[in-house]
Amino acid sequence: MDSIIFIDAPVQVQVAELATYISSLRGDEQETLVKELAPLVEAGNASEAVKILARESKTLLEAPEKEFESAYNLLVAIALTDAQKDTLEQIIHTLITEPNQKTHIKFKVLSNVFNTLPANSPLRLSVFNTIVDLAVASDDMDLVLPQLQYVPSWISEWGVGPDAERSLLLKLSDQLKESGNQYQSLEFLVKYLTSFNGTSELDGQKVHATRAIVESLALPEVLNFENLLKIDAIQHLKSEKVYELLSVFMSGNVQDYRALVAKHGGFVKQLGLDEEETLRKIRLLSLASLGSENLSRELSYQEIAKALEIEESEVEMWVIDVIRAGLVEAKLNQVSKVVTINRSIYRTFGTAQWQQLSQRLHGWKQSLAEILQVIANAKLTTGAAVSTAVITNNVN
Repeated sequence: MDSIIFIDAPVQVQVAELATYISSLRGDEQETLVKELAPLVEAGNASEAVKILARESKTLLEAPEKEFESAYNLLVAIALTDAQKDTLEQIIHTLITEPNQKTHIKFKVLSNVFNTLPANSPLRLSVFNTIVDLAVASDDMDLVLPQLQYVPSWISEWGVGPDAERSLLLKLSDQLKESGNQYQSLEFLVKYLTSFNGTSELDGQKVHATRAIVESLALPEVLNFENLLKIDAIQHLKSEKVYELLSVFMSGNVQDYRALVAKHGGFVKQLGLDEEETLRKIRLLSLASLGSENLSRELSYQEIAKALEIEESEVEMWVIDVIRAGLVEAKLNQVSKVVTINRSIYRTFGTAQWQQLSQRLHGWKQSLAEILQVIANAKLTTGAAVSTAVITNNVN
């Protein structure tokens, strides 16, 4: 979105020029529209003239590609002088008629409008919504993907109300999911749910909160779920089975997962999750937790196989997978059949983890104290030896 509209002429001239152009597109030699607008322009009633041009703007869709952008730029420039919200919205919504035609030029026109409006203009929301509608209707979400990173800051600049903000966030999430951009879809769904924090509107968000949990569990690269616990709408599901499932992925292990699946029958499948894929994820997370509990200690293949409920012959494959996932740093000793975990993520970091960290720091402190004592003793011994040598030399 880097084009700006630059048109410098009195509004009366602009109106006459555009009316003439629309008449030519219609093949109207009588220039009926020009004659209709002339009295309004002469009387200084630009506002009414702009409304008529907006109503007739659909004709501009027939403009040749080389003239399309400049024609719409002129129309928008006229509309902005009038500053009528409804008029501008009518013009931009006309652009998504027949979305598969001249899509990229329409997108450029809408980008021009977006950038021409002041950064804090709430009208930018309408324009951006239309850009998204155009991308969806033309089955080309790639048109908006580069802009998505700016949406949170834009919303703040526009100063729109919570309902408008939520509508946009949920719309983006839905359309991104439909177009196959699953991770970005989840990102905007989380932003949408977070907007309800501290409100009393959580009952109406159970479906969306459940969707956020399910999609987080389903996406292979989502391996951290702590951000979900910060969402009030997720916490509102604590009495639901889906929250129980989330808790297993937060802090449980393979045995907990199997117990839950057995307890609730086909619940996991009912959520639309693949039981084998979710089992794979809980195995990766369980191995990461096993590593964080046994840092720098050799873990035998047998221990890992038991924890993950796999064959010993599969251990190396799982260790490699968990390293690739970025959950641990480890070394394999194929001869001794042991794994040494040097670094591992914590799936949650609560009281137990702080206590564990405190114990490790205390252990390191003691070890350092012992090392310092050894060094101090070595210095004393060395100093005593030097002193003895000096005295002996003096005596001689």
